Amino acid sequence: MKNLLLLLSLSMFFLASCGNSGEWNISDLSKDTVLTAQTRRFTPTTLILQVSGYASDSIQIRHVTLAGGKIQEEMRFDQYSNKIGVKLKHYKAKHGKLKIKYHVPGIFF
Repeated sequence: MKNLLLLLSLSMFFLASCGNSGEWNISDLSKDTVLTAQTRRFTPTTLILQVSGYASDSIQIRHVTLAGGKIQEEMRFDQYSNKIGVKLKHYKAKHGKLKIKYHVPGIFF
């Protein structure tokens, strides 16, 4: 009985963590773009973005301005939909390359 309970708990943990993270690679910062994804969370509350790379000048991600140059930031936002939309504005940047990793945590971690 204890083994069955443990197996069910572990199965729920692994299923809950599937499809809740990913990444976008952006090589053209000369225009605005909307990055989209879908998560398997039924009731998400938080979106974590890890932004790394380089921009020739300031950019905006979800209305937060990041200075140009080398970028290494972690950002947290409220997220109440399982459809993720992240607006990336080139603001003053003309070129650069970014990697944006996203994660929607669950109640288990």
